Amino acid sequence: MLATPRPRWVQSAVVAALVALGAFTAVTLAIYGHGPLLSVDVGVERIFAGHRPGWLVQAFTVETATATFWVAGPVLAVVSVIVARRQRSWRPPLMAAAAAAVLVASVSTGKAAVGRSRIPFAADTFGDGGTSYPSGHTTTAVVVAGVLVLLWDPYLSTAARRRCLGLVAAYAVVTGFSRMYLRQHWFSDVLAGWFLGTAIVCLLAVGWLWLPVAVRRARAAEGVAGPP
Repeated sequence: MLATPRPRWVQSAVVAALVALGAFTAVTLAIYGHGPLLSVDVGVERIFAGHRPGWLVQAFTVETATATFWVAGPVLAVVSVIVARRQRSWRPPLMAAAAAAVLVASVSTGKAAVGRSRIPFAADTFGDGGTSYPSGHTTTAVVVAGVLVLLWDPYLSTAARRRCLGLVAAYAVVTGFSRMYLRQHWFSDVLAGWFLGTAIVCLLAVGWLWLPVAVRRARAAEGVAGPP
């Protein structure tokens, strides 16, 4: 098969995915030592523990509920079906299913492998069957919101696409903040969720937007260059 030139954004997406995976790995290794990151975890938790007005707790409780898999998952499924009907293609539901599968597998594997205790236990307690690392809500917010933009990408202008990506980032930040504010996760849990979710979305973007085009172009080139 002939090589197909890669657009600059594809290279950027792959680099971003690798950087995010590297950062996720670094955070994972860092939480096993009594280093600065654990001090930050404890410091952030103490700040939020001392500033918790009831109305803000309620607001963040509602916001964080939108990032549960059982809420975000059906939204992703419905949007994928709508896009599938518009495009007359099965690719959108398959994309949504792949995103959900990767999300569940990566988060559940991380939680099982690390087994980190949730607040209010110690930040350096591991192997006790805890489910704190990484933050599933944070990872879900990044992946589902990012994939929704990918599914709707053919109908977005460049300016609209940038605004949507900005909204994805804002939603992910607020969701991560809510998990810390509600004392459900350590800061490093949320940080890991941001990195893991970013890596997943970047790789899915390459598979969704570029690989099919590359395959079609390569096949077309082979057909032109091959024997009659």
